[in-house]
Amino acid sequence: MMLIFGLMLLLQSAACLDQYCRLNQSDICYAALGHKLSLLMVWDTTKHEIKIQQNINYNTDSDPVCTVKNDMKKKSVCDLYWSRTEVTVNAGTLIINPVIRSDSGNYTIRVYSSGGTEIFKRDLQVKVEAPIGSVEVSIKCSSSGERRASCSSEGDQILYSWTLNGDPLMDGDSFIDLDTRTDGNISCSVKNNVSHGQKTVEVKPCPGSTAASETSTVTNNSSSVLHFSLIALGCVALILILLFITAYHIYRKKQVKSTPAAAGNEDITYADITYKKKNDTKKAESLPPADVEYVAIQHQRKRKERKEKKEEVEYGEVTFTPNQSSARPRPQEESIYSQVHRC
Repeated sequence: MMLIFGLMLLLQSAACLDQYCRLNQSDICYAALGHKLSLLMVWDTTKHEIKIQQNINYNTDSDPVCTVKNDMKKKSVCDLYWSRTEVTVNAGTLIINPVIRSDSGNYTIRVYSSGGTEIFKRDLQVKVEAPIGSVEVSIKCSSSGERRASCSSEGDQILYSWTLNGDPLMDGDSFIDLDTRTDGNISCSVKNNVSHGQKTVEVKPCPGSTAASETSTVTNNSSSVLHFSLIALGCVALILILLFITAYHIYRKKQVKSTPAAAGNEDITYADITYKKKNDTKKAESLPPADVEYVAIQHQRKRKERKEKKEEVEYGEVTFTPNQSSARPRPQEESIYSQVHRC
């Protein structure tokens, strides 16, 4: 069943390539290479004699000719088609099947009456063209993400036309450039004077083209993100440095305030103070040694002097004699040492 269906399609395709021309037509008669050409000369060849001459040198004596009478080729006057069995005449119609390249050319056809009088003469131009073969469409990508659709086919005198989703595009070239936003179905139509063909393909993103198309955006975004990230990191680093410097100064100030002055940097003066008692009526008696109190007098100097000078201690003895009325007799003297700090 499939084989029969395929043969039917092949026959239909072949029949579509068959060409039909008339002797009295003014335009060119196109014939498909390898296919059938039917040329209507007269309606009734029983009443008329027809002479067909192919104009090669435009010489009626030397150019090949063929005479047809009663739908029959005259052997004595048919050096044009006599050796070709594929050329026949039927009901005044010249049939060539299949057509070959040498069938192209200019022809002169003369029609004679039964008495041999020329009734009319016509000139006809025949052009043989190879029909359209299979149509192929390919899409190639460029490095920028753009695509180029190319169309190819076998055949002579090919004309191209493009449609995208049914809308016509540029005609006349075998390729067409598509931008990165183009999508849908693209069709290439190919035709010549004897046949036509068409191929439709889906416009798909090129391998990596979506990534390539987005890479630019992603790259730009990444570049921007990286740029701002570096700026943000720089700002954070600067803030951390400033915070560190501020914390360090605060720490140093607290250390200076909380650190007591070193003992070696102080000057201490000791004074020996003695209290001696007297009686109003009696002579002063020798008293036993009194308790001595020491007062440390501390002199604070500049740091520079502290580092350069050694400790200096001054001792002095001061004697106080209390009044008799207020002082109580003590068994011994009391010495008081006080430590005095100099600022």
